[in-house]
Amino acid sequence: MAAAPASGRQIYQILKDEHDRVLSLFDEAIRNGSRDTFMQIKDELGAHLNGEEELLYPVLKGENRTHDITMEGYQEHHVAKILLSELDTMSEKDEMWTSKLKVLQENVRHHVEEEEKEMFPASRQVLSDQRAGEIAQEYLAFKDKYRTVHGRR
Repeated sequence: MAAAPASGRQIYQILKDEHDRVLSLFDEAIRNGSRDTFMQIKDELGAHLNGEEELLYPVLKGENRTHDITMEGYQEHHVAKILLSELDTMSEKDEMWTSKLKVLQENVRHHVEEEEKEMFPASRQVLSDQRAGEIAQEYLAFKDKYRTVHGRR
């Protein structure tokens, strides 16, 4: 298989690094009850979820080996987006805010585990290293554009 393009990074490592960062932010937001940290989570997840749905998931959905796990991923994203939206309209002083944030954290942790342990290994069977590198570059460009349009308000 051909090497990944100039960045040298495949989509899997970029996504894993983002997973680690977001999970760390969840711990901080729950520990401190911080709306600012929640807003970082919202910004990071918004770009991440939409980037996966725009660039990686459509490719994987079309492959027998990755179809089912990808469809499940779409649904997990849907739940995360609902919880993000609800949390965004709540005050961090609301008695349900931290509980809802923990539910979102659990949803994201479950999703990350499935992506990293099931989806990524299966993806490596259907995507060449070159294609995974191309998706990585497209993903990074998508995130830059997404943040320009949907930047933190």
